[in-house]
Amino acid sequence: MAVYSIKELEQLSNVKAHTIRIWEQRYNMFTPERTDTNIRLYNDDQLKKLLNVCTLMNHGMKISHISKLSSKQINNELDKLITSLGTIDQQFGTILNQMIVALTNFDESHFDKIFSNSILRFGLISTYTEVIYPLLIRVGLLWTKNDIIPAQEHFLSNLIKQKLFAAIDALPLPNNPSQTWILFLNENEEHEIGLLFANYLLRQYGKKVIYLGQKVPYDNLSTVIKSNKPTHAYTFFVKNHTDKDVSNFIKMSKKDFKNLTICLSSNDILTSQNLGENIKIIKNISSLIEIIK
Repeated sequence: MAVYSIKELEQLSNVKAHTIRIWEQRYNMFTPERTDTNIRLYNDDQLKKLLNVCTLMNHGMKISHISKLSSKQINNELDKLITSLGTIDQQFGTILNQMIVALTNFDESHFDKIFSNSILRFGLISTYTEVIYPLLIRVGLLWTKNDIIPAQEHFLSNLIKQKLFAAIDALPLPNNPSQTWILFLNENEEHEIGLLFANYLLRQYGKKVIYLGQKVPYDNLSTVIKSNKPTHAYTFFVKNHTDKDVSNFIKMSKKDFKNLTICLSSNDILTSQNLGENIKIIKNISSLIEIIK
């Protein structure tokens, strides 16, 4: 069973540590273990309870009332809430919290049920942008922890990749595509969920995709581009890169692939430099769709 500090509970739930302490003292909501130095430590069950409490509070239930409910009663309230939710934003928030519960318990069956229901209601694009992407960001905040949270992140990533691969395989191959895209990550990159989603989106719009995946050496990329003459190439800088790393890639790409539109996505790509006409920064799905069309 995983163990979390109060700061990690704050990051996963978006509830301030001060508030969690008040709930402990005033309502006896949680009973954390304590280290020899009096640091609070919480387990998976307490994280799950906190997320469920947050969901109920976000929909109008008072903490004073929730604190009197048993675990079974809380689950019953959640079931009623899920079936009665009106707005899409409310539903996305509930789905996100339930996915975190499934993640902390390594519960693939629960995750699959939640994911499948979200796809049926909202489609893959909305599920990715409103649930999966925020979920990855929230879980990514915990990479500074020990080897427990990375294991959960890998579990989550593999589940999402399975879903994306299945969705991509279900799409027909394009006939006479107007664009051919090379999708790749550089030699130091291995987080490919964003790249897989781009693959799905491009295929849905009828574009040809040559998917190279993660950790592609630059000379290999050059060989593929020269032999296939694509119209576009797309990559992500997910890990922490220096400005020099990104600038060097842009400089080399502009020099070696002059007739190719090169698309980049990253949280911290420099946009102040002179990128040139063939370098495009993809900040969100809308900007990618604009180029696709």
